[in-house]
Amino acid sequence: MMDDFLFVKQSNGLFTKVDSRGIVLVEASGGCSKIITTSSHYLVNSTLGELEGILPEAHFCRVNRSCLVGIGHISGFTVESIFILDKEVALTKAYAEKFFERVKVVF
Repeated sequence: MMDDFLFVKQSNGLFTKVDSRGIVLVEASGGCSKIITTSSHYLVNSTLGELEGILPEAHFCRVNRSCLVGIGHISGFTVESIFILDKEVALTKAYAEKFFERVKVVF
């Protein structure tokens, strides 16, 4: 499907195909965003909000003001943090309810 990938412009002008399923994390970085994949990372001139609108909603969730996570790459979480790769990302109250609606939890 077309939603499974996007093209990211590199500094040399080349547009590189990136599989959205390989995107682990997207972090705001000023007016830009850093896309972190399983094998690389890219700095793009898009805001986090713009990327949130482009990436498939079923696979990504905003967890705080400056971070989107790839749901399939989450290794664990608490009510305040999400663990993804070797990072601990804050889960803020403003985004927690939507996050908990999106993940499947068994007690």
